[in-house]
Amino acid sequence: MGDPGHYTATPILLALAVTVTAIFCEFSFSRRLQTPRDVKKNEEDADGRTGDYESLIGNTPLIHLEKLSAKLQNGSNIYVKMESMNPGGTGKDRAALFMLRDAENKGLLPPKLAHDCALERNPRCYNTTRTITSASKIEPNVGSAIEIAVQRSKTGGIVVEGTSGSTGISLATLAAQRGHSSIIVMPDDQAKEKQTILRCLGAVLHVVPTAAISNPNHYVNVARKIAEEVNRLYGNDNSSRHGDKIVDRKDLLKVRNLDRPIKAAFMNQFENEANFNAHVSTTGPEIWEQTGHQIDVFCMSSGTGGTISGVGQYLKTQCQENDDTGRGNDCKIVLVDPPGSALLNKVKYNIAYASEQKERALLRHRYDTLAEGIGLDRVTRNFALGIDNGIIDDAIRITDQEAVDMAHWLLKEEGLFVGSSSSMNVCGALKIALDMKSNSRRSDTCIVTVICDGGQRHLTRFWNKDFILSWGLVWPGDDEKSWIKRLPQCLH
Repeated sequence: MGDPGHYTATPILLALAVTVTAIFCEFSFSRRLQTPRDVKKNEEDADGRTGDYESLIGNTPLIHLEKLSAKLQNGSNIYVKMESMNPGGTGKDRAALFMLRDAENKGLLPPKLAHDCALERNPRCYNTTRTITSASKIEPNVGSAIEIAVQRSKTGGIVVEGTSGSTGISLATLAAQRGHSSIIVMPDDQAKEKQTILRCLGAVLHVVPTAAISNPNHYVNVARKIAEEVNRLYGNDNSSRHGDKIVDRKDLLKVRNLDRPIKAAFMNQFENEANFNAHVSTTGPEIWEQTGHQIDVFCMSSGTGGTISGVGQYLKTQCQENDDTGRGNDCKIVLVDPPGSALLNKVKYNIAYASEQKERALLRHRYDTLAEGIGLDRVTRNFALGIDNGIIDDAIRITDQEAVDMAHWLLKEEGLFVGSSSSMNVCGALKIALDMKSNSRRSDTCIVTVICDGGQRHLTRFWNKDFILSWGLVWPGDDEKSWIKRLPQCLH
């Protein structure tokens, strides 16, 4: 027989080992779950964030496109900021949060609903799409949309925005979380799945023909008009014109079974500087830290201009103030522009004009690129902040075919399923990398761009073979050899 003491000690040692292992596993698991948000909890509390949906926004990963970078063979490395990993599936979550907070702080919207209030949550999809075809039909549709939004609001606040989809989705989600209802106006040249998502989020959705900004039926102009109409009918003034009659607003609210005035805030993402500030405050600092304070180029396309201007502002400032590497002001900010957009010429020649504009009258509808949410024929306030302050250094043009081809390459080689603007961004980063000379002060160069959203929101257009062919483009899967030949030489 063995030593009795040995058998007596074994269960004790085994129990001790299990206990230590459990403690270690619990500690390791909690550490693995810990994110930069946990480390910065005190900062977030001071910034007004809470442990809810808002706390998930930001701190998205920066990943290295290893295969793409390896094929360059010139010391360049391409990184992508995965903004598609925000809870709303897009970096627009950042701007939406800042714009909503700004509107609440200014009294344009009521305060968010208190956490201890009981909220009714209804996951059903609302079939509230309104298609506006002419100015004569806007008024009845607007009235119907307003009635629905008024009844849905738990705070008396209505968020109104004109958007190509992504900002609307972010606003609708955050508005619902805060107790507000939302009215979203979209152009008809966007993927149908964005409309479906918005309806499921409970947003009241208007779809209008795509048009120039000078057209009163442009989606931004319609959204502004809706917000004005809500405040005219349900705001704080004592009286309001209702049809041909002037009625007491208190009586109108009583008829509508409302116990308080309604406030509607037009978010105006293109001109709202809270958009710009969101990226100066969050996206820019994240990229700066994630690149170890060493970044040579930041490039991306522009929709509102808030991201490229805001991130560019922060990176330029940091490069100037932190010259510990001897690099000085070396971070170039480059616009990636799609066909039909006037922004490239604005950056290069200070003239906001594109050749496609000569082919249509100012009030005609425009369909110049299959890329969604990027490229404009005007300079917005947020984009102007990048131009006027000397933030945006250069611009390059990417074609629709290049974007389609790159999207398929990214899916096949890097495992990234991306949308149209994201593919254009990576195309731009690749072109910049191919043109860059080796940096004599470092063995590599760092180029950062953005993955704005995933391909899941682009199934009916950008990832639809029939749609691509209808645009006169080539579907990469039909002829792989031709597809490879169209790619840059380094990817063959």
